[in-house]
Amino acid sequence: MPTMTSFEQHLPELIRHFEVTLRSGYSIRQSFALMAQDLPQPIGAEAQLISEALEGEAPLLPTLESWVQRTGSHDLDLLVAAIKVQLEVGGNLADKLKFLQQLLAQRQLS
Repeated sequence: MPTMTSFEQHLPELIRHFEVTLRSGYSIRQSFALMAQDLPQPIGAEAQLISEALEGEAPLLPTLESWVQRTGSHDLDLLVAAIKVQLEVGGNLADKLKFLQQLLAQRQLS
């Protein structure tokens, strides 16, 4: 089994925080700004990069896709896929994130 990077170890925490901010009524863009403030390094710095890009009016999906390419994280690719599904077919993104967070956290324990 490949070793996890520090980024991947903190990804369930980012997803959990993302879920909570969405349930609190924040938008995806606002959620990244809050995650940048609240999360520890290195995941907070990653959220900050996304927040800054989105504040600069970068389009959401290309920004997230370049994040996946930059980090090389397959787990992050799952998060971006969940956001894509949400944007294409709708539903409750917070519920999707909760499931994904639980899945990744459980896998880390195994």
